[in-house]
Amino acid sequence: MSARVPRPSSRRPALVGTPLALALALGLAACSGGDEGVDPSTADWPEAVAPAEADGDLWVVWTAVAETGSEGALEEEVSRLGELGYDAQAWDPQCQEGAGEKIAGLTGYADPTAVGLAFASEEDAGVFDTRYEGATVMITSGAYTCD
Repeated sequence: MSARVPRPSSRRPALVGTPLALALALGLAACSGGDEGVDPSTADWPEAVAPAEADGDLWVVWTAVAETGSEGALEEEVSRLGELGYDAQAWDPQCQEGAGEKIAGLTGYADPTAVGLAFASEEDAGVFDTRYEGATVMITSGAYTCD
């Protein structure tokens, strides 16, 4: 009589993770309410707002930065945005709550001037950022603080 050697089962193990993955997928679908948002690559170009006229927080997409006194370096960016229909100009990032410090920290410029387009919503800023083929330095949010 020979000893019987146990052999591995030929049955596949139960897919324990499948119910969990399915539950997670269904939960996420339920949370989204079926609204997947806007596809930024096909959305219309969003409307920029005048920072001084905005109520509350605004989202600024900064597309070019220079040290104060070097605003001429920003003219090409202003022209590029103008070709897209935006009335862009160089302005002081210190005029948006927290933006000046963030841009200065990123660029190393103690007193930056930047070209930025302000939008009324984070979604609009995101659509612009996705559609714009030029560079984006940073997106900041906060209230306009200059008069």
